[in-house]
Amino acid sequence: MCFNAPQMRTVEQAVAVSEEVISDHFHLTISHWKKYRYDIKTLKELTRDEIVLDVFAQIRRYARPGPPDGLRLGDFFRICLQDHNILTALERETGLDLLPLLTYVVTHELLHVIRFYKFFQFFDVDEAQRADEEVRVHHLTYDLLRKQKLPGMEMIFDFYADHRRTADRIDADFFSQGP
Repeated sequence: MCFNAPQMRTVEQAVAVSEEVISDHFHLTISHWKKYRYDIKTLKELTRDEIVLDVFAQIRRYARPGPPDGLRLGDFFRICLQDHNILTALERETGLDLLPLLTYVVTHELLHVIRFYKFFQFFDVDEAQRADEEVRVHHLTYDLLRKQKLPGMEMIFDFYADHRRTADRIDADFFSQGP
């Protein structure tokens, strides 16, 4: 079950909203975005290893060629949207709309990517650190998107409310992290 053409346009809208919201928060310019190497793929474009059954998206890290001097490799992150899981949720949940759900999911995953590149968080961590990072990013996703007046977002916030409450170890200065 893959996104159809109108749904793919909704993916593009969600990515545009997410990038704009994150750019505003972290004061990112186009040149900043160029150094944060990532792409966003949907189910049709994913490899078998990138497809999972229990989440709306996942991030995979790959090595990419480094600068022309050849002295180092760089990280490249792929956000793998799981169309089948997203579409199943839309069928199951009355009133759930694709644009706010995708906007939340893409914003959440892009925040991880930015945090990896800015070394706010390492990619390879143990389960406890990963769980803490998920709570931090759910808090930040909520904080950034609640300022947007996107119809249907309240239902998404309600759905993810428990994800923001699962830990009370959030750093006091977390929300002040900027550029």
